[in-house]
Formats: sequence, structure tokens, C-alpha cells
Amino acid sequence: MEATNDALVDIRNLSVDFQTVRGRVHALRDVNVRVPRGKVIGIVGESGSGKSTLVWAVMRLLAGNGTVTSGSITFKGQDILQFDGTACRRFRGEDITMIFQDPMTAQIPVLNYRRQMTDVLYRRNRLSQSEKTGLATRFMHRVGIPDADERIRHFPHQFSGGMRQRASVAMALLTDPALLIADEPTTALDVTMEAQIIHLIREVQTEHGCTVMVVSHNLGLIAELCDEVVVLYAGEVIEHGDVESIFFDAQHPYTRALLECDPSHDLNRTRFFPTIPGDVPDLHQAPGGCVFAPRCPHGGEVCRSARPSHIEIDSTRSGPERPHAVRCHLHDPASGLRPSEIEVERTLPPGETTQARTVAEPGSEHLLEISDLCVRFRVMNRVRALATGTRDPFVDAVAEVSLAVRAGETLGLVGESGSGKTTLGRAVLGLNHVHSGNIRFRGTDLVGLSQAGYRKQRRDIGMMFQDPIGSLSPRQTVEQLLTEPLIVHGEGGKSLHEEANRLCDMVSLPQNFLPRYPHELSGGQARRVGVARALALNPALVIADEPTAGLDVSVQGEILNLMMEIQSDHGLAYLVISHNLPVIRQISDTLAIMYLGRIVESGDCSHVFETPAHPYSEALVRGAPRPDPTKRRQLVSIEGEVPSLTNRPRGCEFHPRCPYAEELCRTTAPPPKRLGDDRVVSCHFPLTS
Repeated sequence: MEATNDALVDIRNLSVDFQTVRGRVHALRDVNVRVPRGKVIGIVGESGSGKSTLVWAVMRLLAGNGTVTSGSITFKGQDILQFDGTACRRFRGEDITMIFQDPMTAQIPVLNYRRQMTDVLYRRNRLSQSEKTGLATRFMHRVGIPDADERIRHFPHQFSGGMRQRASVAMALLTDPALLIADEPTTALDVTMEAQIIHLIREVQTEHGCTVMVVSHNLGLIAELCDEVVVLYAGEVIEHGDVESIFFDAQHPYTRALLECDPSHDLNRTRFFPTIPGDVPDLHQAPGGCVFAPRCPHGGEVCRSARPSHIEIDSTRSGPERPHAVRCHLHDPASGLRPSEIEVERTLPPGETTQARTVAEPGSEHLLEISDLCVRFRVMNRVRALATGTRDPFVDAVAEVSLAVRAGETLGLVGESGSGKTTLGRAVLGLNHVHSGNIRFRGTDLVGLSQAGYRKQRRDIGMMFQDPIGSLSPRQTVEQLLTEPLIVHGEGGKSLHEEANRLCDMVSLPQNFLPRYPHELSGGQARRVGVARALALNPALVIADEPTAGLDVSVQGEILNLMMEIQSDHGLAYLVISHNLPVIRQISDTLAIMYLGRIVESGDCSHVFETPAHPYSEALVRGAPRPDPTKRRQLVSIEGEVPSLTNRPRGCEFHPRCPYAEELCRTTAPPPKRLGDDRVVSCHFPLTS
């Protein structure tokens, strides 16, 4: 791309290698990126594409085995790579700051926010301690943290996930940086907190005039926030342009395929998710041709033998002031390939078509029935309860919940973080104590069963945990992990090796992965192992807790297609817990929405999404960002934090955040109402009848 004088950061011909026990990894190769002043630039790509390596190189925070082998990174005309230790420390925290992916690990748990934020200002010697505290308090208030004078003395564990991320933004802005880097700033947040953080970053960027680099695989976030987009693949920049050119006129086959994989791209319920065949290549050897050639359906011999050069193109939305460049032989007249051949092909399972996948009708009998379920947790020990005069030192994490799942049906369970979704799923498995209510599985009441009785029921209930790698023992091989359920439940008489091979084939995992350990697997591969473990005993019900959390959109599609295919073949029922609303919309037959441990709306999934009846349902449905830069929201869909379970609001518990609340809502809890389409909603004034 043509050089301009308004670039704050200019990365030229950057190459980064990592020395590993298996050899040298060429993580970045000949990367060129210009970051204009006052703009928001997004960096997207699958895991392993080099996104985080690029920003760590800009921060001069590469791991000890990382080496910049060539290139330069210029900031305000100075080469960052030539800075000594003193200059680096002055540069980091003053000129450039960072919002990290996980605020809980990025913040110090034993220091309160006043100490952490005033420590950020350690170079401001002219400010007294009280002035630093006052400045920190103003920024805490600026990012929407209520009662900042009091909350600044709190510790990270006393904040919710959204509040911790807001505190991260406040700390990043304290020194008025010229460049703000956000590395996956909303990955762990639910849809409402995500919308608030997007709105906050956009607002402070406009107000402070800083330049922002956003690293994410969330295409909706990039469309909402960014002015320009850089697409990385396997350590190379394969496309770069303004946000509208990338989202509406992408020219590289990989970019188009990546956009097509986003589940919010297509709102029609097809139960099929496009995928990109193959995997990101092993970078121990630098590719000789186009790095995407092994996965590209449009390439020719020249793509496999010659490396393409960056070509500036005239797209329908670009112009002299909005350059658009692509690294692809299809746009090189000398290659003999035609750009018109670039069409995205949906990668289908064998025998499938692009029509909506047909599935068997769910059975008429309920497989799982939950009635008036209550799960309580003690929040205060007996001594403290007596000392403070507290008569009820418990909180109701799940309160009066009633649900039903039929054989072959998928029930989606959604809600903000802390709403009780995972607690409910764990209660079904007997991992959380039930205070009251009933859980009936195939007619048997699970509440009060002995451990021996529960073990028999768990043969027919599988569990997919949220963290695919953290839920697997690091000391066991894939084969041991797959066969462990068989051994635990007395199926050791079978040929365990044959069973491991069968499970690998079921989830399309190569059998040569059986000797590997979890740390040798990618996120998608570890998720497949988790699916196989859940299916090892041929269960009737699988509880999937955030089955796509942290996965790239293409890997999400692979896992969800696998789940739908197995459901179609074996008649499985799924209870899917997620805050990924586009995914839930595609795969669910029925939907239940939780708030503060209660179901506020339940019914047919398509009805809830098309005409939500509860204001909270409406806020969730309308709050999901779309991969469309022309549909940016001006206001967040729902303000405020989820109230504490120890201090539930009177009346309707959603009324402090509800834009439609009336006096009745503030004093009287709404009873459940059944609507004409058989939905059940707990609201005094439903938005639809």
C-alpha cells in the first residue's frame, strides 16, 4: 500500500521466528501494516495466524524464544526495535497501552484498583498521591463504573467480568496513550457486556483521539468498531483494506470463506455451518507458494509453486483515499487465473446439500423434566451469620426453574454471565446439590439419588465442558481419555483400542492423534476429544456448556456440524448452554432465557428470536453485533450490571435495567404467562401476545 504521512505505526517487512524443541517456527513473514493516526484498525484471522505475535512485537514483549529476524516497526518516526530497556519502559505505558484478553489474569488479585491504577502513574512525579487517586477515580467513573469513589478500593474478585474489563480500559487510558491495543477484549464476555465494551472503546477513541489496534476473531466486533481491517493467515498479510471493502467486497478466497463461516452471516435456520476445509499449516517450514493454496478451491499450479505479491485493486468501495490490497495470484494478470472464479463454496458433509438439514422430529415423550428447581449456595459461614444476625446466609443461584427436553430435541439455554446456566447444567449431572424441586430423567427422579444410583444415570447423560483443554487430564493420552468413561462404567471387557478408534472416526479425529497429550492439540481438536468422551457410552442426553467458546468461526462450524450430524444419526437430545446467540438460533428447537437464576421466557426458538416477548429477551436478541459495518448500533441494547444475588431487586428483578418498567414492575413479581404461540413469559407487560 502507498505510504502516507499520517501513519502512527509503520510495520515494514517484519519477520518473527520462535525457536522450539521441534525446530524454528516462522510465525510472521514479511508483514507490512500501516496504522493511520486516529483510526481503529482490526486484525483478524484464525488461531495460529500470528495476530497476537504481531501486537506483542509492537509492544516489544515477545517471549524469550522469539526473535525478530528482519524488518522494522516505526512509531512516530522512531524504530521501536532499536529501543534499549529504558526507552522501552518509557514507551510502554506512556505512548502505548494494552487491554488484555483476560482481565482477571492481567490484574493483580491482591492489590485493590486504587493501588494498581496509581502504580500505572509511577512516572508522573509531579502528581501527589491524592491527585493520582483523583485521576484514577475520574477514569473509573468515565468508563461507567458506578460509585467510583468507593469501588476504586475494591479488589478484582469483587468485580464482575464486565466491570473488570471496564477497569482494564480505565487503566489503559490513564496515561493518555497515542496507541491503544485491545487483544480479544470481549472474548469472555456475554453479548450485553460485549456491546457495552464496544461502545465504550469507540466512545473513548473518539473523545481522546487515540489510535486503536483491535485483535479479534469476532467478526461482528470488527465490523462494529474498526475503520480498516488487516487479514492475517499463517503469518502473512493476505488482505488489507477499509472495513466496508473487506466485509462487502473481499477479494481473497480466505477472507470470503472466513466471512461466510460467521454464524450471524446467515439468519436462516439451516442447521448447517460453512467451514474452511483443512488446517492452518505448520510453520516450521516457510511455504514455497501461496500459504493458503492447500485449502483454496480456486488456485492453480502457480499458487503451489510461486509466492504471490501484494496487488492493489480497484474494488467497488475503494478509492485513492481508501486503498485495498490483496496477496493472491487470482488478481495477477500474469498468473492466467481469473478473479471471476472467486466464489465461496459451502463445505458440506458427505451427501448433504445447501438446503436446510432435515432432522427427525423430536419424540413426544419428555426425556428430561425439571420442575421448580432451586439450587442454593452458602455465602456466609455459621459464625459470621450468627455475628451479623443473618437468618438466611444463602443465595439462590437457580430459583424455581421448570424445563423439559424431548428425545432428539435441542434446548438452548442463554443469559448473561452469572445467570445460573452452568449451575443448572451441573445440577442435572448431580455436581451441584439441589435444595428443592425435581429433576426427572426417563421417569427417574435424580434428586436424592445415591452416588451409585447417579452413576447408572450418568451412563446416559454426557457432558461437554466449557474449557476443552482444561477439562482433559494433562497426564493422559487421547486414547486414555477416550476410553476412561468405558473403564469407569464397567465396559472394560471391550477392546479399548478399537473403541478409541471408533470414537476418533465418529468425531473425524485422525487415529494417529491417539498417542498425543492435550497440550499437543489445537482448540478444535481438544473440543473433538471432549465430544468423543461425552459420546463414549452412547448417551441419550448431552449437556454442552459453551461448546464454541474461544474457537475460530471455521472451527465452530466443524464442531457444530459434527454435533448436528450425530444428533441426526443417533437421536441425541442436547441442552446447549451458551451466550453465542447466532449459534443458538441455528441449532435450537426450543429456547429458554435465564436472568438471575430464573427463566424469564421459554418457547419455540424461532418465535423468541423473531418476536421476543420479554424486554430482557429483546435486549439479548438485538444486542448481538452483526458482521455488517453499515449496521453499527448507536446505543447499547441494555445498560447496567446484573444485580447481586445477595440483593435481588424487589418486584420484577429486571426492572432496574428495563426501559419499559412501570410502577407495578417495581413492587410486584410477575407471574408466568402463556402466550398464544405456547411461549411462557414472566412479564407484567409482554412485548407480544
